[in-house]
Amino acid sequence: MDGLDRALAESMHDAAVHAPSDAGLLAAVHIRSGRYRRRRIATGLSAAAVALAVAVPTAASLVTRPSTPAPPAGTAPIVSGPPAPSPSTAPPSVVSAPATHPSLDPPSHPTTTAKRVHLAAGYTAPVFPYTLPAVDGMTGPVASMRDGNLIAFFEATELNEHADITVTVSSRKPAFSGPATETPVQVRGHAGKLRTVDVQPARQLTVYWPEPGGRWIQLATDDTYTPQQVVDLADALTPASVGVLPPFRLDLSPAGFVTLTVTASTMSFSASATAPATNRITAVLRKRKPLSSADEKVGPYAASLTHDAGGAVLRVDVTDWDATLEITVGSGVRLSDADLLRFAAGVHILNRSNPQ
Repeated sequence: MDGLDRALAESMHDAAVHAPSDAGLLAAVHIRSGRYRRRRIATGLSAAAVALAVAVPTAASLVTRPSTPAPPAGTAPIVSGPPAPSPSTAPPSVVSAPATHPSLDPPSHPTTTAKRVHLAAGYTAPVFPYTLPAVDGMTGPVASMRDGNLIAFFEATELNEHADITVTVSSRKPAFSGPATETPVQVRGHAGKLRTVDVQPARQLTVYWPEPGGRWIQLATDDTYTPQQVVDLADALTPASVGVLPPFRLDLSPAGFVTLTVTASTMSFSASATAPATNRITAVLRKRKPLSSADEKVGPYAASLTHDAGGAVLRVDVTDWDATLEITVGSGVRLSDADLLRFAAGVHILNRSNPQ
């Protein structure tokens, strides 16, 4: 029995070493829930919001392996990376940078002011401006940003009395499609509408209303709550500063650009909130696709740089993440190849990222 006991103890020890932490396990559950369990909210609830102009100084990037081991191939990272250090404490880039910061020159556009934009050190993340009171059975907000819309997701962990809630803040009145019933309601002292979509397995309830300064808010959930409870939830929103957690830590950013999108795989920046797609810089972490050719290097990684009428695309083969970092520079942004490589050399992939 001694030998059997010893083998059992060694097996339990090995399992404990490889088991995720409590925080890691919770993050994994949230990621899986965010992908697959949408019993409560149809996927289009937050996508219907129109763009929010959020003028936040933003950033551009680099690819280095995170300080913690990368997840195995095909497995979504589940451990949040550390907060971004200040420029003075950031780790050295894997690509030597010139002593000066060459500039970006976005072309003139009716919605943009012609100016020289240089690559500045650091990045300031946008913040979601509201939160809901903490209650048992609901998680705290997880903030993201899509096409200028700030989004906070509150996940229900107890499904008898609670449902997932998505709050979206935009700069224009939300646009919806499909049949629905709308009822006038008063929300936070403003005239709003309660929109009900009769679908299975649960009716979708969305209350939306304007706030001062041209801001529109919508709160979406399902009929786990009564219509009055949905309005009460909207009334319960309080001011907050919920950070939008990026998938990368950025050493450099295009000064004067605004953040448009921050998700688990993507960060995009624009010369202005209303500038066309040609005036954008986008960094996307994708599932690995071998490069057709490799004519550049970003740190230890092979890279491919191509140009066409749409602009420039740099693809970096991040082998230890089993991913490809793709950076697109629109034709309306003047960025030299050297600056694009510096830009890429400033993107540090964090463990909370999730290749798409």
